[in-house]
Amino acid sequence: MKTSIKILILLVSTLTLITSCEDFNDLNVDPTTSTIANPKTLISKVQTSYSGDRETQWRSLAAYHMSITQMISDGWTVSHGQAYKLDISYMEYMWKSSYREISDLTYAIQEAEQNPELVNYEAVARILKVMIFAQLTDTYGDLPYFEAGAQAEEDNLHPAYDNQEDIYNDFFKELKEAATQLDNTKALEGDLMYNGDVERWRKFANSLRLRYAMRLVNVNLSKAETEAVSAIEDGVMENIDDAAKVEHGDFTVSTSGTSEIRGNGFSQVQNFSEEIMVTCETYVSYLRENNDPRLLMMFGMYAAYQEDATSRYNSKSSTETSIEITQEYLATYGILEGYAPGYFLFEAPEGAPADIWSPRFVEKNGRTVQIDKYFKPLQIRRHLTRIDLPSIYQSYSEVELWLAEAAQRGWINFGGDAKTHYKNAIFANIEELVSILGAEPNLDLSADVYAENLWSNTSDKMEAINMQHYINNFYNGIEGFANWRRSGFPKLKPATDNAYTDQTLNGLIPRRLPYPNSEMNFNRDNLEAHLDNGVNFWGAPIWWDNSLTRGVDLSD
Repeated sequence: MKTSIKILILLVSTLTLITSCEDFNDLNVDPTTSTIANPKTLISKVQTSYSGDRETQWRSLAAYHMSITQMISDGWTVSHGQAYKLDISYMEYMWKSSYREISDLTYAIQEAEQNPELVNYEAVARILKVMIFAQLTDTYGDLPYFEAGAQAEEDNLHPAYDNQEDIYNDFFKELKEAATQLDNTKALEGDLMYNGDVERWRKFANSLRLRYAMRLVNVNLSKAETEAVSAIEDGVMENIDDAAKVEHGDFTVSTSGTSEIRGNGFSQVQNFSEEIMVTCETYVSYLRENNDPRLLMMFGMYAAYQEDATSRYNSKSSTETSIEITQEYLATYGILEGYAPGYFLFEAPEGAPADIWSPRFVEKNGRTVQIDKYFKPLQIRRHLTRIDLPSIYQSYSEVELWLAEAAQRGWINFGGDAKTHYKNAIFANIEELVSILGAEPNLDLSADVYAENLWSNTSDKMEAINMQHYINNFYNGIEGFANWRRSGFPKLKPATDNAYTDQTLNGLIPRRLPYPNSEMNFNRDNLEAHLDNGVNFWGAPIWWDNSLTRGVDLSD
């Protein structure tokens, strides 16, 4: 199976390199000029490139989504969002790549519409298009939607902007229609996510409807309930086999800047040159303080033997030269930590230990391991940084958490009460780490005891549920950023005194990414009404967020 996937990925990625463009002007591509006329190939390409594009995973997911929500940190580029460093050149990557994917999917829809035998390709393209548009609008806010893509008028280089509320309303329509459109009697070949299983695509469409319905709880509670209950009743994911995921190939990361979509893009970032990625203490502390079995499944301490510690590259968990020293470090220094939020690794955070700039040492295999300042925080475990790590676009554990919230709100009791779904989500996420991502199971801790204690000891059940979203979303950081703004959990302490912090945020936390300069310069007339009082301000909340301070810890 993996061999055929790799062959197909190689084919579609080659086609992508031939046909893709970097400019937003290619958002509205004339389909009659394309050299690709196969919806199957286009869909296969999008399924893998959605998470296989290193540049987007690097400069959007890691640099902003994950670091704003204090999941990860690093010496510079991956931590832009943690220090609130405004870098438009980074922030526009997701805009460009998403619209390229959307144009491919729109063209696939147009082609499939002409042949009734291709109805499943049309339905799948509609589902994927909503998923990508959702991450785009959740990140930027209002944007070109109805006029965006290959279906727009020829030469329309200045598409109109649409309000996010209208975009979301169309999401619900598209997903419901696409789920109904799927036909068990028709073919669906080249499907890298469900291997042509139409019923699982139907569950995925409904599960996405549930996700987007829950976005609305702060702006239209009745609409949120109606759409959520409808999606649940139509049938959502029921086990981890229903998870929306894609396999990646084990392709070497290029250091030349050329595009590579076949490998896992997030892993490509970690394997790239001397890019350092460590955990943030905000994320790690919740796992550690609650004795979460996932802490040691996901993270570990890594450094190099003393004679090899001449290069930071040798101490990265993603490199074979690094030595795993988790238990040795814990025995010697007594605690496993992430890096302090709001700082780059080359800075000394407030309250840092006196030896922060000095190396620490442990013994392993009769040799001395040197732990330099950059590697005193936990890193992602080596086998979870591999290039062929699968990507999960929506997990069964996420769906169980939505069911828990729906039950807690009194909307629907679907297969159990809120506590039942909450525990199911934790069990499922642990199983997903092992069965899908290949993490080593933690046999020392009981997941059942952990889940029972955490539910019982957290008085605010919405906090309990949404902190599990926070943990679940480590491998889906765009969703993590969205749910933090929606739910207000975790409470994040803003970075206020970093030299690189954008002071126009006035001590608060970014709520979106600003629009690309290309839009400000070439589509300003359409964009103007959607700016924050004429300003391209990343501290302004998007429609469903509607708050400057939700999820922000303003205590002294």
